[in-house]
Amino acid sequence: MTNLEPLPADEWFIENPDFRSFVATVQEISNKSNHRSETLNEIEPYFSQLLSQQKWLPKKFAEPNPNSQMGGGIGQWLLYRSQDRALTIFSLVIPPGSTTPVHDHLAWGLIGLYKGKQEETVYRRVDNGLREAHADLEIVEERQLQPGDFYHLLPPEGDIHAVKTISETASVSIHLLGNDTGCIWRHQFQPETHSVKSFRSGYSNAPCKEEKNYVSI
Repeated sequence: MTNLEPLPADEWFIENPDFRSFVATVQEISNKSNHRSETLNEIEPYFSQLLSQQKWLPKKFAEPNPNSQMGGGIGQWLLYRSQDRALTIFSLVIPPGSTTPVHDHLAWGLIGLYKGKQEETVYRRVDNGLREAHADLEIVEERQLQPGDFYHLLPPEGDIHAVKTISETASVSIHLLGNDTGCIWRHQFQPETHSVKSFRSGYSNAPCKEEKNYVSI
């Protein structure tokens, strides 16, 4: 018989009324619709407003992380994680000149630029995935992002990308995603060698716990 543990509580890593109000709105919208494209469209204006406000994100969550699991000093700072791990919000801080690995997210969501400037390369996987550790990618789009710009993730569309900071200061993007992104196993790609491997990016400020069986209380 499986031992069931109570679900952990929602985790908040910043205390700010505007941020709490935003999360409550996102939860209300996402709970009433199973059509994620509609969910994202409804969340858009609230997300845009959050990106335009420059006082809610503490400075420590807009700093690089020299011990980053993603490399290049990239900081992935968890801001909020829901009880059921079905929603996370985090900031991704990329130092000047650094680039993320080519990676996927395996989740619906919104990603928006809060500070700095970025260059994003979006890929599409074109092989059938049957060869172990092999993946063929093609570039779908290359674009530059300014503060306030954001985009949807609706896998498989737009789910594989790499991001580079092209400003003289670190770029900070806000990620709202429908899974525990830093703690799930997802994919890191090497387009030049047509290879792929599993990876877990982790968070700069929160550990990943082993999977457990939970029950609501």
